[in-house]
Amino acid sequence: MRKLSYFFTLISILVIGNESFAQKGYTIDVKIDGLTESTAYLAYYYGKGQYYRDTTVINNLGEMKFTGPDTLEHGMYSIIVGERRWFDFMIDNQKISLKTDTAYTILNMKVKGSMETEIFYSYLAFLNERQGTARKMAEKKKSGTEREKKEADGVLKSLDNEVKSYIANFHIKHEGSFTSNFIYAVEFPTVPDAPKNEEGAIDSTFAFRYFKAHYFDNYDFSDERLLRTATFHDKIVYYVNKLTVSDPDSINNSLDYILGNAQKNPALFKYALTHFTSYFERSENMGMDAVFVHLAKNYFMNGLAVDWFTKKQLEKLSERANALEPLLIGKKAPNIVVKDTAQKEFLELYSIEADFTVVYIWSPECGHCKVSTPLLKTMYDKMKDKGVEVFAIGNEFENEEWVKFIRAHDLNFINGSDGGSFQSNFRSLYDVYSTPQTYLLDKDKKILSKKMSIESLEDILEYYIELRDHPNEK
Repeated sequence: MRKLSYFFTLISILVIGNESFAQKGYTIDVKIDGLTESTAYLAYYYGKGQYYRDTTVINNLGEMKFTGPDTLEHGMYSIIVGERRWFDFMIDNQKISLKTDTAYTILNMKVKGSMETEIFYSYLAFLNERQGTARKMAEKKKSGTEREKKEADGVLKSLDNEVKSYIANFHIKHEGSFTSNFIYAVEFPTVPDAPKNEEGAIDSTFAFRYFKAHYFDNYDFSDERLLRTATFHDKIVYYVNKLTVSDPDSINNSLDYILGNAQKNPALFKYALTHFTSYFERSENMGMDAVFVHLAKNYFMNGLAVDWFTKKQLEKLSERANALEPLLIGKKAPNIVVKDTAQKEFLELYSIEADFTVVYIWSPECGHCKVSTPLLKTMYDKMKDKGVEVFAIGNEFENEEWVKFIRAHDLNFINGSDGGSFQSNFRSLYDVYSTPQTYLLDKDKKILSKKMSIESLEDILEYYIELRDHPNEK
């Protein structure tokens, strides 16, 4: 993993956090020299978004005043004019004055009434000044003489050490401040050189493993104000999406790690749990419903959300998780008993003897089914001699159109449905809210794959057939 300079990593990010005050009513005075009459907005961060909090008019001197009878929560706020976000600042007081200009917004910022914003802009000003020097040196390294390149390289190294030293001292001087916690939050770990083993070889996975293991170093999960910056959402999502193997077990482990830490603060825990539960409930990636079930059963259904989740909401979520759990990949598929097309004989899923069984629930009235069912017939004809069987279930209660479709397309696999006074429970067992529904089972009727297209099904079947026929080559 490529190392990033502290300087370039931290200079580009401006944001902040929450808590309420005894003081009521707020007044935020802002003056930006160079702005003309217009409309200005006060916006705040929360989770993954930014939202308007107040609006006012800018006079011809670039002055604006935001006032209200309520209380602004601790966090990072922004001044926005038109499509441009001019700057971010910290709310740690209800009466704050901010003065700057359009030319050098960061360097010329003057702050009254907000210690956190003063600290923040002293930090930004330091980095901004060093950035100018770094750009000049980078240009010399690119197009200067060999001597200039060497000198520039030395200056850049010295500059990087200076920035690291400044930040280390900054955290000591302002320990426990929201600004310090925020800067820690946006830092990435610096990965050391990988050690060599006894043979002198370097572990190619060291950088990734180190980066992940130290990703949350110094992150204060007890600081609710971090939720009111972009950092909390971005940080936890990056850890799950970029630093975690994309399989349910690995994701569950990462989520348990995040949620275990987030329980230090109820607001952070609530946000993380609700975000990931919603995300994985809606995920269309195969197998990710196992993550939703894990979160539902281990957190919501385990009493960890009672303070903000209603009984009715819990009942609905529990019902959904309980319906999905028997259908997770690796589980033995529920048995299905239906009648044949003549409505005379019973057909049972568990009685099918095949290395691979495709359970296909469909309807002749379904537009997708009209396309996918003939494709399934073509695939079956190619693979039926390789240990593949299809158990196709008609989803309608009236069978006339179903039988016509079977005959018209010569669907020569096993076909069954309800009929007459007989009605099975496969719709609830298989969570049938739409058609078609496709499941691939092994010889023991365990679910290998599910809810994929017929084209994908053929590729998956070929993989498992190859694995069966040549087990030692995989």
